[in-house]
Amino acid sequence: MQDLFSKLSKVAGATADTATNKVEEFREVNKLKGEQSEMKTEYSSVKRKLADYVFKKYQEGELEDETLKEFCEKMQSLRDSIDQIDEDIKEVKKSYQDKAYAKAEEKDRL
Repeated sequence: MQDLFSKLSKVAGATADTATNKVEEFREVNKLKGEQSEMKTEYSSVKRKLADYVFKKYQEGELEDETLKEFCEKMQSLRDSIDQIDEDIKEVKKSYQDKAYAKAEEKDRL
């Protein structure tokens, strides 16, 4: 009977760990998505400013300007950051998935 309670305790502990890991994964992914959302908003703002600026220069017959280059560099920087967060989200999800598999294997060994 003691052996049964010991096994049940281990299974319950493993289940709790799995649930805790999922909550942590959810929290980390949502944090990253929040950061990404802020960057997407800023990216859209810079893109709109770039479009307005380029159009104005087009109307004036002048397209070569350092400001245009700065806008493009800022947009590229934001795009790179957004892409990196996508990769970070994938890594977080994979990490938590790997933990879940390890816990499941451990539970199966019980």
